[in-house]
Amino acid sequence: MAGATYFRILAERVRPPAFNALFLFVTSRCNSLCRTCFYFDKLNSRDDLSFDEIRRLSETLPSFRKLWLSGGEPTLREELGEIIALFARNNGVRNVNLPTNGLAPEKLFRALDTVLAGTGEGVAIDVNFSLDGLANTHDAIRGVPNNFERTLEALRAAESRYGHVRRIRRNVVSVITSENYQELVELGLHLAESANASGHYFEVVRGATPDPGMKRLTRQSLIGLHRRLLPFHRHYARRLFAHLPAGARQIATAYYLGNLRLHFEVQERNFDAPTRWPMRCTAGQTTLVVDHNGGFRACELRGVAGSLREHGMNAARALASPEMRKETAAIGRDGCWCTHSCFIHESGKFSPRVQLFEIPWAWWKQNAERLPEAPAGELDRFRNLELA
Repeated sequence: MAGATYFRILAERVRPPAFNALFLFVTSRCNSLCRTCFYFDKLNSRDDLSFDEIRRLSETLPSFRKLWLSGGEPTLREELGEIIALFARNNGVRNVNLPTNGLAPEKLFRALDTVLAGTGEGVAIDVNFSLDGLANTHDAIRGVPNNFERTLEALRAAESRYGHVRRIRRNVVSVITSENYQELVELGLHLAESANASGHYFEVVRGATPDPGMKRLTRQSLIGLHRRLLPFHRHYARRLFAHLPAGARQIATAYYLGNLRLHFEVQERNFDAPTRWPMRCTAGQTTLVVDHNGGFRACELRGVAGSLREHGMNAARALASPEMRKETAAIGRDGCWCTHSCFIHESGKFSPRVQLFEIPWAWWKQNAERLPEAPAGELDRFRNLELA
């Protein structure tokens, strides 16, 4: 069984580059005022794509596996569930990444119910609840009073409603900033002890934010924090793969933890200045970013290459356009290596070097590391998690 799992992983991950992921801003509408948002200057516009335009986008895209949703707050898109089901049906999407601030749980649950009713068991949904610190810090970053408690309530309500549904994962995602990095370990411990989440992920703040002070971190502080966060990933990996036979569980856990440690290392090397990744960036070749108004880009952190509306919402035509060819060529020439883990992850899928060497090596390193020095009470709580 372990051998079969290993070769299945290799078959899925060691493959020639092909279109694999769509980043779709389903709406510009938002009910938060996040000081970390790189899309802040486009929010609450009046030019969102219509459902028919999104249908045309789906009809002109090839098959692909991953749908990354964004906005605005995605749950404010009334047809969110129908949009997800559309891409699952037309394009064979197998995994959906759905971020949410948790402020409109009834809209989130309506969308998830629609997806469950309209797609098969092979479509998995990662619902990522945003929590960027403990209560006061999170509310200050997000600009919404009582946001922390409301998001926790939504997370717990999602567990009550979907805890028995394996294909819905209820994760927490925290953005690392200068304002919260000193309390993210405490946040992680609090959630691991009191909230039955499926995972907890940490992303360093990126892009042009409305509050530049959020990015006043040092590389060394980021490295130190990353090492203290790895026990959380080991904790959630045990839960994530507990249903697998022993051999398959070990292989899946190694790839999972190795991937995360590699992401951390790439982010650390690129925090102060662009530094070459261990693979080439495939943004614009294996991925496409579509803004709320149909603007298309190779990467969320680069400029708009063109408008899908000017191409009749024909995605194939946009991907093959001179503008996109020029943009993808510029990515390699510009050396705009970044900390964006979504594109690190997508690019790594098509690199034999990453899959066969970098990820196993990163797994070995994180497995050999000892927990960094920490207060005694914190260490005791970590040890309890390691034994959970």
